[in-house]
Amino acid sequence: MKTIHLPQIHVLPYQVQSAEINMATDRYLLGLPGTFLRYYGWDRPTLSFGRMTRKVDDIDLEYCRNHGIHFVKRISGGKTVLHHHELTYSFVSDTALFPDSVVDTYRIISQILLNSFQHFGLATEMSADKTDDADSSICFREASAFELTVNTKKLVGSAQYRRRDRFFQHGSILLDIDWQAWKRIWRLPDDSTELEGRITCINGELTDRLAITDLARVITEMFGSFFRAKMVEPVLTLQDRGAIAALSEKYVWQSV
Repeated sequence: MKTIHLPQIHVLPYQVQSAEINMATDRYLLGLPGTFLRYYGWDRPTLSFGRMTRKVDDIDLEYCRNHGIHFVKRISGGKTVLHHHELTYSFVSDTALFPDSVVDTYRIISQILLNSFQHFGLATEMSADKTDDADSSICFREASAFELTVNTKKLVGSAQYRRRDRFFQHGSILLDIDWQAWKRIWRLPDDSTELEGRITCINGELTDRLAITDLARVITEMFGSFFRAKMVEPVLTLQDRGAIAALSEKYVWQSV
């Protein structure tokens, strides 16, 4: 694995915001110089659709609307993700500092997350092969190469996007799972155990519940240690926030 030294990483602490602002912030950081590590949550349960997503026919849209589940489009690709009871991370940096291969860069970030989970005693593994379920739009139903699993069950779903000399990777780390909601959204029978056999969450695997702030703190420490980087907290100005708000309109989902 390539050895990378990053002099400094700008860490944006955990903040709950709207889906559109979350996506716009990731995109805005892509246009700034430097390396960023950001944590965020969602102000309501949200389905995010990959930028090339066209498949929504297996999703119960009426159920989603009736239960306050929001929709947003991502700048990254991949299948549909339900954002609820999770810690979302994003990492932004220069492509020149990382391997040319998307998969190799993905592996580096996964290794750091794996180190973080193992710190809490979670028996996490890195998936070696991609398992594909072409008939489903559920991101967490399949594990791509170098994604993180516990007993072969997927724990983290991530996607990467590259633009000229910059890239970002963002992903969902599941803390808890509302199985009934997942099944209703994707039209699965209430007594189905298919998802439980493929997906897991941190608090379902640990004896003691893990707080989001504790998880983010350890992930930050592991990023700093891996890259031998100084971790600093930037301040987004009013001008930054105005630009992010303007960008957010691009991520409103129109197709449903």
